[in-house]
Amino acid sequence: MRIPIAATGAVLLLAGASALAAGLGAFDASGAVSSRPLLDPALRAFAGDAGWFLPAAAGASELLALAGQLWLVMQCRAAVHHWWPDLDPETRARARTAAADLTLDARGLPGVHDTRVRLTGTADRPRLRLTVSCASDTLVSEVYGELGAGPVERYRAAVGMPDLPVVIRFRPATDRRRHHPHLETA
Repeated sequence: MRIPIAATGAVLLLAGASALAAGLGAFDASGAVSSRPLLDPALRAFAGDAGWFLPAAAGASELLALAGQLWLVMQCRAAVHHWWPDLDPETRARARTAAADLTLDARGLPGVHDTRVRLTGTADRPRLRLTVSCASDTLVSEVYGELGAGPVERYRAAVGMPDLPVVIRFRPATDRRRHHPHLETA
């Protein structure tokens, strides 16, 4: 959905820039384009005869612009709630402390290299996202069971949200010190 909107925005930006350039006389040396009226004479005659046309077009444009602005506000609000949940400061502090404890408990499980904990969502629908990096030979089902039975339940209790939905994502651990022969020095 974002690509078509970005393409539409780019086309409209180019159309507006070219109309501005034409109005300033950038496309012809004689200034014939910039001296012509904005509307075609036939359209001007229709707009003059029908007194409702220009106000209706302006009203439709305003409604379309308002709808676009409301959509943009909703997109920004969703992005903000994705990264920073709408919680009171006390709950946020409890969540931060519980996340540190959850991270320590999860890293203590066999085969777990790293974890990332993030409380996302809105005040009405919060959720916990937990990303766990494991070694390739780790039994993910055992780690999942251990996380659900202990650390995640303690997190829910500490935050005071016993029904908090939890999304656990597993990914293979990567060695940050990979061997790059072309970077070796002699």
